[in-house]
Amino acid sequence: MRIRPAAMFAVGLLLVAGCSTGGQAEPARPEAPPPTRALVTWSETVCSNLSTVDSLREKHASTYYAMQVASDVDTVLASLRDLEPSRVKPADDYVTTLTRRLERLREQLPQDGTAPPPDPRRVTELIEGLGKQQPELARLAARTRSLAPSYHLAPSCNPLKPRPELSTAATRPLVRWADTMCEVLTSVRTVPEPGDELLKHPSFARFESMELSSYLTSVPSQVRSLGQPLTELPRTGIAEADAYRSALRTAIDAAAARLPEDSATMAFDLYDLPIEQLRARAREMAGVVTAIRPPGPDLSALARKHPALAASYDLAPTCEPADVTPSRAETLPQARNGTDVAACRGGTCQIEVSAPVDVTVRGTVFTIAVSDGTVWIAGGSGLIRLSGAGTAQFGTGGVRVTFSVAEMTDTAAVLDVSAK
Repeated sequence: MRIRPAAMFAVGLLLVAGCSTGGQAEPARPEAPPPTRALVTWSETVCSNLSTVDSLREKHASTYYAMQVASDVDTVLASLRDLEPSRVKPADDYVTTLTRRLERLREQLPQDGTAPPPDPRRVTELIEGLGKQQPELARLAARTRSLAPSYHLAPSCNPLKPRPELSTAATRPLVRWADTMCEVLTSVRTVPEPGDELLKHPSFARFESMELSSYLTSVPSQVRSLGQPLTELPRTGIAEADAYRSALRTAIDAAAARLPEDSATMAFDLYDLPIEQLRARAREMAGVVTAIRPPGPDLSALARKHPALAASYDLAPTCEPADVTPSRAETLPQARNGTDVAACRGGTCQIEVSAPVDVTVRGTVFTIAVSDGTVWIAGGSGLIRLSGAGTAQFGTGGVRVTFSVAEMTDTAAVLDVSAK
């Protein structure tokens, strides 16, 4: 009888041992997918466009209400059509569906300034039918494991709650900081130069006075606007980074202090000023802008010294990581009529342009050229410049001639030409 308890005890030990050594271990949780610059950029682009879409309902109904909505929808559609696919199927399907819905909405809005606008109440109903898009994308991102980390780090997107697991040292505040800094630095570098080589061409030379006056009156406000994003940018807690931001803001403020404050008064002063004086003032202003440079190493080199900032910099859409291979030169799709500008005489054509060329459309001659990512079109007494996707219209002799940019690079463009 005394053996029995002992036997039971032995069996108990075996059962315990079996539970501890023969049982299945919990499967290891898969590592969180890393965020990528491509997906952060995709998220940033889509979220900023959704902000525009959701704000349509906040516009106040007025005479120009439908035209304002149509303009915003055109801008969003152009951005979404140019968007590189994320290669995350649910995300790309979402953009495709939204694009189709916006296209249907656009068909019910004014196509140009001549058609009577629809009833503002009808426009409001159409916009309400879209529903709020930012919360919808946030829900999609939260349930899409490959997208969630990148979406969460994109500055224009609403942060996900609960926060997704992140396999990176990057943070939302630092990605926003780096992105803002890179955007301001890029804007400083791309403040337009006074004039252009094209102004030496006879067809464009007559517009030089106008171009220089526009430069002199617009640059001061552009420079002052550069400082505002830096003012709103919180400190990082990284002494070197915060000092860099302060130095850049100081350099912008110093430049702004040397530029005229009243553009309206300056425009009056420039009226009928000799061309040589306009050129001299433009060169002086360009020198002030060029001097906007913070001291010390550039932002990329500074970021490399701090792991979290380096990781955030490499994910920021407007920053260029040091290890990125320069992309090949862009190529244009084949224009239907190639470079045969004679095809435009009848009023409809698609041509590729680069160096200055005369194009005759329904008896009117236009000179067209591309320089530094801008299409220049001179016709009659007017000059229109297009940077990126856009449309230029000229009314001449009872005919309206329209030039639309189908595709473009820094040095060439494919244009759709039509006349009615």
